[in-house]
Amino acid sequence: MNLKFDLVIQGGLLIDGTGASAKRADLGIIGDRIEAIGDLTGADAERILDASGKVVAPGFIDVHVHSELAILGGIDQYAPLKMGVTTQLASPDGFSWAPLSQHRLLQQKAYLHAFYEDALIETNGDMSMDKLFSIFHGRLPSNLALQVPHGSIRLEAVGWEDREATEDELKRMERMVRDWMEAGAVAFCTGLEYEPMRRANLRELVRLSKVAAEYGGIYVAHQRGYAERVVAGCAETFAIAEQADIPVHISHFAVDELAGEQINFACSQGIDVTFDMYPYPAGCTHLLLAFPAELQLGSLEEVKERIKQKSIRQQYAEQLNKAFPVDRLRFASLGTQESTGWEGKTLGQVQQEMGLDLPDAICEILLSTDFQALMIYHWPQERYPILKPTFQHPLHMISTDGIYVGQKPHPRGFGTYPKVLGEFVREHKWISLEQAIYKMSGFPARQFKIKNRGTLIENHYADIVIFDPETINGNASFEHPRQDPSGIEYVLVNGKVIIHNNEISSGLYGRIL
Repeated sequence: MNLKFDLVIQGGLLIDGTGASAKRADLGIIGDRIEAIGDLTGADAERILDASGKVVAPGFIDVHVHSELAILGGIDQYAPLKMGVTTQLASPDGFSWAPLSQHRLLQQKAYLHAFYEDALIETNGDMSMDKLFSIFHGRLPSNLALQVPHGSIRLEAVGWEDREATEDELKRMERMVRDWMEAGAVAFCTGLEYEPMRRANLRELVRLSKVAAEYGGIYVAHQRGYAERVVAGCAETFAIAEQADIPVHISHFAVDELAGEQINFACSQGIDVTFDMYPYPAGCTHLLLAFPAELQLGSLEEVKERIKQKSIRQQYAEQLNKAFPVDRLRFASLGTQESTGWEGKTLGQVQQEMGLDLPDAICEILLSTDFQALMIYHWPQERYPILKPTFQHPLHMISTDGIYVGQKPHPRGFGTYPKVLGEFVREHKWISLEQAIYKMSGFPARQFKIKNRGTLIENHYADIVIFDPETINGNASFEHPRQDPSGIEYVLVNGKVIIHNNEISSGLYGRIL
């Protein structure tokens, strides 16, 4: 059959995202689909891309990233695409703005503002799912896959209270989970160290996960414990897997000896478990997260009144002094794109400037920034070596956990995928190129049931990245995070070229999946 292709990618080294060995092959694209793979020499095509000496791979799928508003506009709109990311999952850590009544929406927007430039989220009236989705329609440069956001669901049904949900409230939350799954969500996602999700008990998590499981969804968790608390965190995650009969995925999970034992135990029990991790020895979240759980209870207004009290600061002084390693916490953002002079400085440096003891300094920072202090939490150096076994683990997939706010954001949102391909693959040889691509594309597509994406197969969508394996590199650093990567020459979304020779072409070709 003689076909006329819209685009032929010719002469490249094809790595198809399944984990199979690389092979020389051409790709023929018609519309938004891959129509043919093989020797297409002489094929009739509107456009031919010469990929000689380059790798042709599926577009990368970021399973944990706070990008759903950033990709709609602003200075970081194309940061994921520049790394080769063509699909991102929404509602990481259970964060979202729907479905919420107006009063709850105002509270949720204030709580999440540390993580998002949220000018697009209007607070006039209630926020339904359809109203939220309307923000994205026709405005996406890359694809967005949905997850059920536990945070907004619990907030709307139960509020900020520290109590078990009633049976009526559970049934209401189950209906909301069902609505999200009917809309195409691929997972039920929670963040059990954030409010109000941390107040949920096992019964609630199992009940809501069972609804997701009915639709083939999975349970995704920023779980209740990592590092020294990983045993307790994993125990709850695995209990949900067994009681809800659902696959589980653990967000930003690093494999030290103890964590590895937990994963091995789960596998021995027949639990379907996976996890993701980024290639930097530092996390990023709001300053409030390290506070004792009882001080975080309630809306931000309630927390504000609590930490204003001198007696409270004195009562928790010892805990606060232990919880904040001042030399390893660095300011990423204070809720504005304008420089405040604190971004890039350590908590210790700012405390010294303030001339206060640590508990008072932390409380005053939170009050003066309206809780918008976003911090980079650098690991202690003794944990650095665990990146290697994490990335070599067969159940690991790659994510960024990128957060696109402030003057000094974490570089993971700008350099993750090229860094892995340049540093971990080419230089360190921790994993092969085929393994890395699988962790970035085919594996997340399979586990999250993102249909017809993540692999270069005939009739699959033409989400494609073309890069030079000899020069690809992530240039973003903690000092200069907003640095474009090197070596990524073309990125296609749904068959359309959006990056050509590292330059952005105009066009909004992404979709809500």
